[in-house]
Formats: sequence, structure tokens, C-alpha cells
Amino acid sequence: MQKTFKFAVTVGRSENVALEKLAQTWAAKFGVKYVERGSRGSLGFLLDQERVEALLVATNKGPQVYTASGTFFFHPSMAVLRVQRLKKHESDHFSAALALKPGMRVLDCTMGLASDAVVASFITGRTGTVCAVEASPLLHFVVSEGLQNYQAEDVDLNNAMRRIETVYAEADEYLYTLPADSFDVVYFDPMFRIPINASSNMEPLRPISCEKPLTEATVKAALRVAPCVVVKERGQKLLEALGCTEILGGRYSRVKYGIRRR
Repeated sequence: MQKTFKFAVTVGRSENVALEKLAQTWAAKFGVKYVERGSRGSLGFLLDQERVEALLVATNKGPQVYTASGTFFFHPSMAVLRVQRLKKHESDHFSAALALKPGMRVLDCTMGLASDAVVASFITGRTGTVCAVEASPLLHFVVSEGLQNYQAEDVDLNNAMRRIETVYAEADEYLYTLPADSFDVVYFDPMFRIPINASSNMEPLRPISCEKPLTEATVKAALRVAPCVVVKERGQKLLEALGCTEILGGRYSRVKYGIRRR
């Protein structure tokens, strides 16, 4: 099961009645405490005072998550550059590994920041389907809100984000609820299993992330749902242990994509 962590909901510095009501709605949704901000000090102070690992913060720019390591908010980040490169017909290892094309049905079992899901949605287009699963409730909430509301300059990027369906669930459990052959490809990227640099903007997510390791049993479950499973990993031996028989990736990149077919 997903590890549990304690969190509360509050508002940003520019609090107003509308934000307070929104934050209270979120607190009720998650069944957690709403903490009045007022003049009670910094978010760090509230974090310590409430003895929680994270704060979900309602701001004028959308939901943000604050942890002892910093603040996280949604931004399409690398998806912006990747979509720009795809428009110039430049290569993308993720797209090549999944053999993406218009109309495909893609299941991303590790949504995370949704960069890969956005790229998949851009390529599969209006006739395709992209479903992204996330096991962390806060990460799922913030990213889902961002995908529906973030306004990028690129209309195609906005459309790609809006088309993504998100699901809050454990990937292995969700797979068993799906009909056989309901997708064309299933994708896994266990992004937090390998430690990342402490200065990374992803570090605030570590306390709220899902660190459950990917198993061969889950890969086999995915093969019932789709004829092809792609796993992104940092080592070829890990991919081979999951039954991947094809390995793709940049010549000088540590990141590899393992492919396992029925």
C-alpha cells in the first residue's frame, strides 16, 4: 500500500475569503485539518506547529504543496521543450520507445509531474487516449488541477494537457480493475527510487511520493491490459530483471527504456 503521511490545508499569504473557502473545501475532501493562516507566521512554522509532513496551500496561482524541503506547484516544465522539439520533428526517446502515433491508447502508471503523459497526449491527439495513474494523493491533486487549468502559450500543449484523464490509485491495484486489451501500451517510470540531487526542484515531493518498487508481477499484470509494456530505468540489469527483452535509449544517457511484449 501507499505509505501514509500527515498533511493539513491552509492558504497562501494573499489570503481572502474565496481562498479560505476553497481551502476548507479541500480539507473536507481529504478529511484533514484546515489551518487558519492569519498572522501565524511562515509555512515552515505551521508545518512544525501542526506536526505534519506537508501543507496543501490554496493560492491565487492554484494549489501548492509545501514540505520541509520547499514548495511544489504544477508547471509543464520539460513537456514544453519536448513538444517544441517534436514539432520540429526532432527525436524523443520516450516517444520512440512507446512507438507513439495518433489514436493510440496509453496508460501511464506513474504520472508524477505528467511530463511524459503530456507528450503522449500531444502525439496521440484527439483520437487517442491517455490515462495517468498516481498513488500520492497530494501529487495527484496538484498535477490534475494543473493539467486542467494551466495556461501555456502553446495551444496544442494546452489541448494535450486537457485531454489527459488522471486516476488516484495504486498502479498494481488499478491494473486488475481494467478489461484485457483496454490499452495499446502501458508505461512505468519509478522516478523516486533512485536518489535525486538535493537541490532538485523535485526534492519537495519526496515526503509525499510513492516509493513502492516496481515488480515483475505488476509488469505481468500490465501485459494483460496491453500487448506492450515500457519501463524507464537507470540500469539495464533492473530492466532485464523485469523481463524486458528490448532496451532503448541515448548512447550516452544513463536512462534506458526497457520493452516487454507478450
